[in-house]
Amino acid sequence: MKKALVIGGGSGIGLEIARTLNKNNYEVTCVGRRTKENFEFNYISCDASNVDEVTSLFEKEVYDVLIYSAGIISCCEESDNYDDNELNKLIDINLKGCIRTNQLFIDSCNKNNIRGKIINISSISNKGSKDFPIYAASKAGMLAYTKSIASRYENIQSNVISPGVIKTDMSYQESPNFDDYVQDIVDNTPVKRLGNPQDIANTVEFLLSDKAEFITGQEIVVDGGYTLPKE
Repeated sequence: MKKALVIGGGSGIGLEIARTLNKNNYEVTCVGRRTKENFEFNYISCDASNVDEVTSLFEKEVYDVLIYSAGIISCCEESDNYDDNELNKLIDINLKGCIRTNQLFIDSCNKNNIRGKIINISSISNKGSKDFPIYAASKAGMLAYTKSIASRYENIQSNVISPGVIKTDMSYQESPNFDDYVQDIVDNTPVKRLGNPQDIANTVEFLLSDKAEFITGQEIVVDGGYTLPKE
């Protein structure tokens, strides 16, 4: 049985990915910042921005698949009241945490002669965001890094999924009045609905399958057509 590590697997998109991997006979380990009891999978409480905690994830276990779905957003971006500690935390988790866990996973694959698979969860904001420029920059860095390692390591298949508007708890962190914008979002989405975590999990399932073995270094946008030209 292959083993999968899901960083940010305690809730939302990451949790749905973990459930889908479990249905596909992966032994799943979820990682999240919060302490959880009686969780449905093996769960490790870990801060993705903490070097020692992240390093420890790979000291006793060898994984075949890494999913990096951890991410936070800073509401102070909207007001230009930048707080260095908050923004550093955003970069540490969204970008540096991604790079660090990816590199540790790659090192483990190289050491154990494994052909590993990485899927990093970015965002359609990686092309730029008026309201959340630092968040957008962190997700753009993730995209560039993923493409780079796909080229650099022949034994690693790495891709990025960029979700559109997905209704999760984080949706309300980004916009406390999220429900007020739902209809406008749906009206501007060709498939006429919001995305849900299962949409992303389905894409992960495909990218990990044999049918996607020739796909690497790519960004898969899963947004129901939201970012398509409107004219």
